Amino acid sequence: MMNNQVSVISIQFCPKIGYRERNLNKVKELIENNIHLKPDLIVLPEFFNTGVSSVEFKKLAESDDDSPTIKFLAEIAKEYNTYILAGSIVEKDGDKLYNTSRLLDRRGETIAKYRKIHLFDSFGGTEHEYISYGKDYTVAQTDFGKIGLATCFDIRFPLHFTELIKRGAEIIILPAAWVKPHEKLAMGTENWKVLNRARAVDNISYFISSGLCGKMDSTKGLSGHSMIVDPAGKVLADAGEDEGIASAILDMNIVREMRSQFDIKRFTGLTE
Repeated sequence: MMNNQVSVISIQFCPKIGYRERNLNKVKELIENNIHLKPDLIVLPEFFNTGVSSVEFKKLAESDDDSPTIKFLAEIAKEYNTYILAGSIVEKDGDKLYNTSRLLDRRGETIAKYRKIHLFDSFGGTEHEYISYGKDYTVAQTDFGKIGLATCFDIRFPLHFTELIKRGAEIIILPAAWVKPHEKLAMGTENWKVLNRARAVDNISYFISSGLCGKMDSTKGLSGHSMIVDPAGKVLADAGEDEGIASAILDMNIVREMRSQFDIKRFTGLTE
């Protein structure tokens, strides 16, 4: 029987660059401090285990065959009977690196993997210089509905989310390391907030983001503001700028009722 009431925790924190074990223990602490919320889904930010550093990405990249981060989180998923979006970590595959998110089920098994498609290669971003582009859109079935995956800069590309809706996504998850306003970057916190709400409304879906906060380096800060937005664009939770969580109960009946009143197929091109 499908669960229609879904408890969600979105984790927000400032990882210490290059200190994987320390960062994983911080994630565990934040989860344990909020486990009374009995989450069905826990969402983690982009680069949560390493921080944002091209040097550390190369040193700490993990493969499917040997991923200490996924092994660590799998134990938490099993212990607390929850899904976890481990998003994202740097994945090593041969001589290439990918910015990869993995969705773990309640048994700690990986049920979906998404490699970031739209790398941050604009407004001065250089992610494409050390990370390879992903190609495939990813949607996973859970016991409460279908989840579509995206990462950070993907949020600027509406057609990405159209593809997820075509594949049945009712919840969209987006881990991020979104940069605050900066003299060389046409980004910023206000853009981030607008885009979270827009993607929820565009797609008549719940939209869950999980962002880093604090400092990325000596010149750039990270926006934080991990958010949970309902299909009408109402912000159910916003973690603000500091370490902590955003949490909410998702009512999956709302998505299904709204979609029954609006032919979403008309803008997705979805056919029977």
